[in-house]
Amino acid sequence: MLMVAGAIGAVSGILVPLVIAVIIGIVMEPLSEILQRRGVPATLAAVLCLVVLLSVAAGTIAIVVLGFLDQWPEILRQINVGWSALIDWLNSHDSDTAWLEHVRTAVEQYAPEVGQGVLGAVTSTVYGLFALAMGLFFSAFFLFFVLRDGAEFPEWFARTTTFPVDEVSAVVDQCRGSLRGYFRGTAITALVTAPIFVIPMLILGVPLVIPVFVLYFFLSFIPFLGAWITGVFAVLIAFGSGGSTAAIIIGVTFMISNGTIQSAVSSWALGSSLKIHPVVVLLSTMVGGAVGGLLGMVLGAPVTAAVAKSIVAIRQSRAARGQNPALE
Repeated sequence: MLMVAGAIGAVSGILVPLVIAVIIGIVMEPLSEILQRRGVPATLAAVLCLVVLLSVAAGTIAIVVLGFLDQWPEILRQINVGWSALIDWLNSHDSDTAWLEHVRTAVEQYAPEVGQGVLGAVTSTVYGLFALAMGLFFSAFFLFFVLRDGAEFPEWFARTTTFPVDEVSAVVDQCRGSLRGYFRGTAITALVTAPIFVIPMLILGVPLVIPVFVLYFFLSFIPFLGAWITGVFAVLIAFGSGGSTAAIIIGVTFMISNGTIQSAVSSWALGSSLKIHPVVVLLSTMVGGAVGGLLGMVLGAPVTAAVAKSIVAIRQSRAARGQNPALE
């Protein structure tokens, strides 16, 4: 059993960084293509993209550390203040607060496991940590070749297998379009909708505005669930600092920003990259989270959309050639 767990941990510890490398490579391919069209050799273009990526990663880490992790003690203090204020307010209205304590106990018990999932829990072993270190090294190596030779992948895969090159190209194009459109559209949606509740927080003097914004931006990549986690956090902080009035104002503005306005902005920003039923989005997010933790929750919806669109593209390609469009 221990050997099986070690094997799973080793595979997942390498697989997760490679998946991340492929996603980053797909997102950054347009920059590499622009550089190559301007006469930059493919190898140098890939290196320049890696330099840009490292710079962006360093800036992102600095923002997260300074805007969130560096203020973690204050965040915990404000959460406790808000929670105590909520309990006192409910008690003053003769409400039963026992269920809230059950909720708090459940959150404290299961929250650390959310980011792991089935595979992530195994990678916490010594085998998984070693594999993760090796995977990070190989992911950088793999990312370089994704950026340099990504355009040649469909033709190579078609030669290696028996699949027609037009079908492979259609699937690759659909995957690229879905992933790029999803991450770009989600980032734009988060940046547009965030000020709707961030500005009232500033006006009301609610603390920890920057950590709330950082949390909202990154959790927005988890469909449905991520943004509302931030909403609960923001309302709780507002309750502790400004009472029920401030909490209601922040709650209402947050629901507005994540209701009609978010739907309008996301339909424009996402375009056709995520045109699947909301129930399918929710189910794919939950299944992805159960298998791959936070990474699975982020990738569940765009991967499902890419698969659905790829099936349609393959059927259209086969129908155009006069073959049976059914996928066996």
